[in-house]
Amino acid sequence: MNSLFRLTLVFSLLITFETFAQKGFEFGPSFQFQNTWLLNKIDNDEGAALDFEGTYNFAYGAQIGYGFHARHGLRTGIFVSQQGQKYTTSEEYLRLPSAKYYTETEYIQIPVLYRYNGSLEIANSAFILTAGPQFGLLQKSSSTALFLDSLSNTALISDRVDTKSCFESMDISAQLGLGILARFSPKFHMNAMLNLNYSLQDIDKGVIKEFVRPGTKNAVVGVNVSFYVLLGGPEMATGGQAKMR
Repeated sequence: MNSLFRLTLVFSLLITFETFAQKGFEFGPSFQFQNTWLLNKIDNDEGAALDFEGTYNFAYGAQIGYGFHARHGLRTGIFVSQQGQKYTTSEEYLRLPSAKYYTETEYIQIPVLYRYNGSLEIANSAFILTAGPQFGLLQKSSSTALFLDSLSNTALISDRVDTKSCFESMDISAQLGLGILARFSPKFHMNAMLNLNYSLQDIDKGVIKEFVRPGTKNAVVGVNVSFYVLLGGPEMATGGQAKMR
């Protein structure tokens, strides 16, 4: 079933490419520096044994889009996104103070976004907004963990283990982006955006966990820079009113 779903996604993207290869079509590479989180209420309430630490990763890939109006369009693409969460014990945690451990994940992300941008009639830059769902296919996951020995009152950090089976194979999230679009020529432009992503469902896997811990969600705050080759679209503004194609 998973293989069939992936095949369907690839086929859909190929159809999208052919459909978008007309007036208003845009495509190009995209890079994102991001702060990632694995949010879970029980983890958050652990106190000194589990403090969340700032976790920074990267995402990269390619986007394609189509502007069906001067200010409206659609975007999709494929991205490799490195995510996860780093943890540390508090300095007051006497059994193992200031010890670090982590969970690392990697997803193939496929967003399906509506795009709205400001007017390019009298300037070659404008604000841009994107919003829509994103489908994440889990590629790998690994973790270290804090283990406690209640008899000896000691603690240790485990070796890295494969934890892919602990997470759902797909993460459906909501994405919101806000930033600036800048055009450098009739055929080339770039976007600089702040992107926010949040899981719409529990990403933990298993039946028992539903009774012993609440759901875990991916949360991502990213600074994205994308470059586009543009086919069609508005002419460059030169100080006066530029024609809109």
